[in-house]
Amino acid sequence: MTVQPQAPSPGRTAGGTLGERLLAFAGSPLFRGDARVLHAPNPYRRMLVPDSLAEPDFDRPPGPAEWASHRSLAAHRLLGTFYESETVLLPEQGLSGLYEDFSLFYGRELKDLREGSVSALERFAFACLDDAVDVSGAATPDVLDAFFQHMVAEAATGPSPALTAIAAADDRESAADLYLVQLALDGLTEASAMSRNLAGAYGPEQSALFKVFIDEFGYGVHDAKHTTIFAKMLRSRSMATHVHAYWNFYLAGPLATNNHYYYLSRDHAKFFRYAGAVTYAEAVFAPAFVEMVKVFRDIFGDSVDLHYCDEHAHIDEHHGRITREQVLLALAERHGPRVVPELLRGVAEARLIGGWFEDDTAAQIRWSDTLPRHRELAAAATTEGEPQRFALTPESPFGTRNHDRAVVLEIERGEAELITTPTGPPERMARGDAVLIPAGRLYGVRAATPETACLLHAASPG
Repeated sequence: MTVQPQAPSPGRTAGGTLGERLLAFAGSPLFRGDARVLHAPNPYRRMLVPDSLAEPDFDRPPGPAEWASHRSLAAHRLLGTFYESETVLLPEQGLSGLYEDFSLFYGRELKDLREGSVSALERFAFACLDDAVDVSGAATPDVLDAFFQHMVAEAATGPSPALTAIAAADDRESAADLYLVQLALDGLTEASAMSRNLAGAYGPEQSALFKVFIDEFGYGVHDAKHTTIFAKMLRSRSMATHVHAYWNFYLAGPLATNNHYYYLSRDHAKFFRYAGAVTYAEAVFAPAFVEMVKVFRDIFGDSVDLHYCDEHAHIDEHHGRITREQVLLALAERHGPRVVPELLRGVAEARLIGGWFEDDTAAQIRWSDTLPRHRELAAAATTEGEPQRFALTPESPFGTRNHDRAVVLEIERGEAELITTPTGPPERMARGDAVLIPAGRLYGVRAATPETACLLHAASPG
């Protein structure tokens, strides 16, 4: 008798449930963090806040309105780490003293956990796109181009919510730095996702994409590489330039935006969707960087190096034309109406997830800039249920997280620093102090006394 192996049930991989495998991965010594707020120049270590994760977190995918949820943030931190393990990350200072971490990051144990989980985690993280994006209707190159042009015009004429929030902030410098950190997620490893779709043989469209790719890499000149000039911008703000120094401050929306391009390029069945997404991105980058230059010049004058922004404002006009004419529309004409819905979906998904980036960053800036007001809101808030207690010492690993609903953070004993931005001053809190943390907002707490005890109260809606 032949017994056919059963496929894993939904949520279960061949080696256990998705949650079990992700908890095992997050529990690696590489991902437990340390007491530092910024990560050291070691690209293999990043805080995945394993103590805040539970297996049920991965039972139900986030819905279209839950992109800033705790589950979404956790999933995209894990997924981003999975994707980067398929690229080459080497520290600028060399591997001396870090070879063991290099070996563990790329080693068999974590590789097996990644390979057994990545497809299920992708479905979990991006399932909401199936309901949020509808591309039914006529599918012709003319419809595709009209839709694309409309989306690009809408992006070019509408203000950036994140840059608007920066301009309106009381502490504009800290707000601007928070925005730079979100850009650093991709800016220090730029075009890594794109490289996965350059191999193979698919005609003139392949050569057109390679033109864009080689521009990103400075035509082989390291000083002209976009990651190099992005680092110059960070240094002009006296900010760290090593990969993921600011890991603790990446928001769910920017993480999802970065991961989306890896997600599409990892699966070549999604190639046409990727082509739509990258064409949209290249078309909207130029006006976005023009607006960024204006806002940053108004704040910093000539003290900030905006060569990176000027470069993108110039080159992305060219890239936008190349990708529209020689990739998007060329693929539609060459391969016929069956691929047009996928090209349309790629444009629509990129627009939607780009909106998550903007809205999440703007919301974080507004909240971080109004912490005194959120102390007042905490005093007036109604809470329910038993609070969650946690204790900290100055040696406790530092990590950031968010919550699916508003909570009130209260200091029960000792003193603490509430940290919500990478460069802004921490909010000092003493015994009895409390602050309202809105749903989806990122924060970390660091002990400022030998022993600190905190309470988290669930805040009632309304």
